[in-house]
Amino acid sequence: MIFALLSFLFFIALEAFFALSEMALISAERLSLQKRAKNERIARIALKLLDNPERLFTTTIMGITMSIAGNAIFTSYFLISSLGNAGAILSLLIPIFTFLFGQAFPKVISKVYSQTLVLIVAPILYLLSFLFYPVYYLNQSLTNLIFRKKEDHSTIPFIKFREVFLSLIKYEEEIDAKERELMHKIFEFSKKKVYQVMIPLPQVKALPLTATLDIAIEFCKQYNFSYIPLYKDNPTNLIGVVRVKDLLSETKDYSLPISQFMIEPLFIPENIPAYEALAFMQNSNQDFAIVVDEYGLTTGIITLEDLAEEVLGEFSDQLDYQHRLIIPLSDKTYLAKGIVEIEKLSQLGLEIASSEFETLNGFLYSLFKRIPETGESIRYKNFEFIIRKATPTTVEEVLIRRVD
Repeated sequence: MIFALLSFLFFIALEAFFALSEMALISAERLSLQKRAKNERIARIALKLLDNPERLFTTTIMGITMSIAGNAIFTSYFLISSLGNAGAILSLLIPIFTFLFGQAFPKVISKVYSQTLVLIVAPILYLLSFLFYPVYYLNQSLTNLIFRKKEDHSTIPFIKFREVFLSLIKYEEEIDAKERELMHKIFEFSKKKVYQVMIPLPQVKALPLTATLDIAIEFCKQYNFSYIPLYKDNPTNLIGVVRVKDLLSETKDYSLPISQFMIEPLFIPENIPAYEALAFMQNSNQDFAIVVDEYGLTTGIITLEDLAEEVLGEFSDQLDYQHRLIIPLSDKTYLAKGIVEIEKLSQLGLEIASSEFETLNGFLYSLFKRIPETGESIRYKNFEFIIRKATPTTVEEVLIRRVD
């Protein structure tokens, strides 16, 4: 029985050490460690472990796994050898005590006293990491072989899910609803492609190259844009852009062609991730780009504002085509543009599967099975849709009325 007790205490202490060490390192304040690293070697060791999370987690996971296995094998063996059937029954309780004293309690303690504990456990864990280095090396080699890891040239670093998850656990009580919503938007933004956040070509307001400055100024008064896209021959052939501030700065002759002020825009593929487009535009010091498909045809435009709105919410400035797309007329009645995104309708209490449609137009086409005409109406759940303005090719305005 004494051997069973010693075996249990040894392996539970070993497991507790690895669990405590992992949580202490993850919970420690990096800025504090960086300050102490100037004078303390132990702090530099802790930072070295944090800078190589794959090696850190390989060490702690291997240590925890071996401790659990050791407890299950040796402690159970000694219990059964000394107590027989009673020992076999007692061995069934080992996983419960292993979880409580080997995982839960140590992690709670290390989370509270992380700044102190990290300086105690870091040197020991660093030495043990050399013991498990062959496992770490094999794991990295297999990962690189299977997934053929490519060098990431993006300016946005890859953040490992485990690190983010543990950080959220640490600060869970300090995160309010707005911060949680912002984090959710950031994660959602990382999944989106350019074509999902761009302004589609049919919605783009542009001027021909032959337009003069007086026409451009009237255009600006009407739409209040900071940029004017320019096209050649037809509106689908966007070739440049003009900054409104360039038109108004030192302009004397308003009969000058607007093409004299044109600047070459960026061209961005529609299928690249939105965050890559953001990085590309930032690196190029440009806040306007023309989006093209795989055949080189223009499919839309995008601005830094569009990308920022995906995370920070809507604000009106450069090319705000989404401004006031839903206008409340009363508590139960709204006037909406056909191009409004489906997800925007959720604020009205209207739930539609946004994966099937991108805009209100697409949803209405599916209900009518065709492009509806002005004056037509249709019911969906407890909402009535009345077509206020339509053309042969699209619906421009819709009256949405909640019906109780």
